[in-house]
Amino acid sequence: MVPEAKPGNVYLVEERRPRTTFEMFDQALSSGYAGMVVTRDFPKKLLGEEELGNCRVLWLTNLVGESRINPTAIGILMGQMRSFIEGNPRTVVVVDGLEYLISLNTYDRMLQFMHQLRDVVVTNESILLVPVDPRTMTQRELALMERCMEPIVPKAEGEQHDDSLINVGDVGVLRLLDTGSR
Repeated sequence: MVPEAKPGNVYLVEERRPRTTFEMFDQALSSGYAGMVVTRDFPKKLLGEEELGNCRVLWLTNLVGESRINPTAIGILMGQMRSFIEGNPRTVVVVDGLEYLISLNTYDRMLQFMHQLRDVVVTNESILLVPVDPRTMTQRELALMERCMEPIVPKAEGEQHDDSLINVGDVGVLRLLDTGSR
C-alpha cells in the first residue's frame, strides 16, 4: 500500500528505484495537482515508463536545450522549481537524481538546497517527493536528510510479513517490527 502524500510535506523515499515515489506522484496528479519532475533519466524514457500527463519535466544534463538544466547550476534549478511551485495553486514535485546532484555539487551544498526547497514547498502547501537509494550515502548524510524530510521506507516487493520479534531460525538475532514511515 502506497502512503498518501499530504500538502506542505517533504518526503524522503528510501528506495533503490523510485517506484513508490512515482506511485505517490500519480496519486497526487489524479487528485488534481500540477506536477513537475526533475530527473537524471532521459525524459522520453521516463515518459514511456510513467504516465506523467501534462507534467513539467526538467532533465539534469550538460546538454543544452529546452527543459534541460545543467546539474551544477542549482541556483537556476531552484529558480525554475520555485516559479513552478509559486505559479500553481497545488503542486507535487519529484526530485529524482539527488545522488547525481550531490556527486557534482557536494553533499553540504545539496543539503542547503534541500532545506531551501523544503521552505518553498511548506509555505506553498505543495508536496515534494525525493527518492534516494540509502546505499549511496553515509549514515550521517542520510540522517541529516531524514531530519529535514519525512522519511518513507517502502517494504521491499516480495518481503514476507512476519510479526515475530525473534526469527526462530536465527538464534540471537533481534528483528524489529515494521511500523511504516518514521
